[in-house]
Amino acid sequence: MKKIVTLAMLVVAALFANAQSKLDYKTIKDIIDNEKAYYNDILNIYLNDDPYIRVDDYALVYYGQSFLPSYNGGTDDNEVALKNHAAQGKLMEQYETAKKILEYNPVSLNALFYAWRASEELIKPEEETNSYLKKYLGILDMITTIGDGKNTDTPFRVICPDDQDHILYGKLDVETVVSRNLDTQSLCNIITIVPTDKFPSRSVYIDVSRYLSHTAKSRNR
Repeated sequence: MKKIVTLAMLVVAALFANAQSKLDYKTIKDIIDNEKAYYNDILNIYLNDDPYIRVDDYALVYYGQSFLPSYNGGTDDNEVALKNHAAQGKLMEQYETAKKILEYNPVSLNALFYAWRASEELIKPEEETNSYLKKYLGILDMITTIGDGKNTDTPFRVICPDDQDHILYGKLDVETVVSRNLDTQSLCNIITIVPTDKFPSRSVYIDVSRYLSHTAKSRNR
């Protein structure tokens, strides 16, 4: 227990020295590689919708997913099928596919969003529906807490390309995207938008380095 408490304090100090700190991917990777039991403890806190879950818990679970062997950047066949089911209004297929994805990627914003919407329409138990929504909003709140999206030093950081749109439309209330351009030096997408009340700037910076790193490694295998 003493080891876990000490590590937890280090994680908080490393990841959240201030409200909008640079995310320390090295610390997260070290936890995944060397402190898997601790990661699993935090994962269970997340999965069980612990009312005392913290921002840094969401961060460890979300970004930690990108260092697991199962990480695929949210681009596998199930993710493709999920979007097709949603577009075709196939609620049951949407619901079942989303749940399947969440079994191996519990932080998939696509799966959480579509599981929430489908479970509402299918009149699933309120506790289940609220669980999807809590996780979805918790992750979005975390991403927009540890970054402000205003420049390459404090961007919003995502592990899946589709998560960018959840930030834009689900969090910032963006209605119009003008352009998207990748800054190859910072590995941030610079997204030009029509400003909103929640984001009164024209440029949103979203770091996609974890996904790009994974893609580059996959191509070199």
